[in-house]
Amino acid sequence: MHIFLRHNSDRIALSTGSPNRLSLGYSEDPRAVASRLPRRGADEPKNVLLLGANGYVGMHMLRELLGDARVATVYALVRRKGDKSGEDRIARQLRKYKMELPDTGKLSVLEGSYLEPAMGLDPAAHDELLAEVDVVIDAAGATTHDYPYARYRQEKVLPTLRLAEFCLQQRFKTLHVIGSVGSEVYQQRRDFYRNSFFYTGYSRMKWVVKHLSLRANRDGVPIHIYQAPFALGGAPTGFKDPGMEYSFWNMISHMLQLGLIWDSEVTSPIVAGDVLARSVVDNALSDAPRAISYPVTPATTREVAERFDLKLVPWQEFRRELLRQHRFRLGQIDWSKPITSIRRGRQQSKFVRSLFPRSFHTLLSNIHHAAANPTIVRLDTDLPSIDVLVNNARRIRKLGKYLPEETVAPVAGAASVPAPPPAAEPAPGEPVAVGAV
Repeated sequence: MHIFLRHNSDRIALSTGSPNRLSLGYSEDPRAVASRLPRRGADEPKNVLLLGANGYVGMHMLRELLGDARVATVYALVRRKGDKSGEDRIARQLRKYKMELPDTGKLSVLEGSYLEPAMGLDPAAHDELLAEVDVVIDAAGATTHDYPYARYRQEKVLPTLRLAEFCLQQRFKTLHVIGSVGSEVYQQRRDFYRNSFFYTGYSRMKWVVKHLSLRANRDGVPIHIYQAPFALGGAPTGFKDPGMEYSFWNMISHMLQLGLIWDSEVTSPIVAGDVLARSVVDNALSDAPRAISYPVTPATTREVAERFDLKLVPWQEFRRELLRQHRFRLGQIDWSKPITSIRRGRQQSKFVRSLFPRSFHTLLSNIHHAAANPTIVRLDTDLPSIDVLVNNARRIRKLGKYLPEETVAPVAGAASVPAPPPAAEPAPGEPVAVGAV
């Protein structure tokens, strides 16, 4: 079974802004192939292949899968890095966030990469996956905006087609891909020609993966997409996430420094990592998985303003004051290192403009309306999303000095989880992750 993009149709779709230009070809009818493959009964425990288990979102998926009675075995495919084995890399991530995994004996760690032929495994191990796996969850991939679409095409778009082929060999498998709600910034053709932090090769890749998955699903390929928002820390990590590595927390930092936030009905897309994982796993193990899900628990600007003691102002006023505060001035020059300090100051000013472009309110509105699509997300007890946000903010050193002392949120279900140390800050000008997947 071979699946391929016809005539560079992904690039045509991006240039025209039309997902209808995406075209897939198949060596056989996917529905016919799927119909003749064996599959496990609805009541039988499933074997799951998890990609990206050593990542922030992936470790939440791993924890959820290991604790689910509907799962028999979890194969975690993790690339070896130097002298660090796959198990070492998972263990390091768990220590970093003080997360513990259920000791259920279900975990089998395989060293390999989905980017390599046969996933970088020996023939026996690869054949075992082909014959035994029922569900594939792809939580792997880059989380930075730094590269052009051509690179992400090789690292994510085309490998997604290879994974879809894997799912239609020897045993019927469903493929569940973690996308990004950030790809919803593209709603009109002109959006593909904007230039800012949010309109990049990364978001273009996520847009292509979303529409490619939907097209393949309509054609009978068992692929499902999850438009994940900013994934914050939940109770299992003591409300700790990657902190200032995330663009989301950089935006919150600027709001706190200004003491302002824009007044809008448009919400900010967030979700706790454990809630995201539960939503994905529940859908992946269901008898009839949804083709697309938006596991979003939004927070309103008014909630943020109230909890962080910020003044609500019109968007134009917020952005005008933000740019005024971050305008490069001669007084910022360190005359012992003039060239370096000038470059750094200009980079910072440019980054702020890119993080809050003129079209920022429009792109948030696009995401807001897309995420309003029906989806089922099981919330952790009764902890509102704004409390998840506040609990995370209190654990980030750079934000702590700007938070009002009364900003204390209840921590539902986490009484036994010790508060981790505040997250470290990235160096000035350091690339910032998207804050989702």
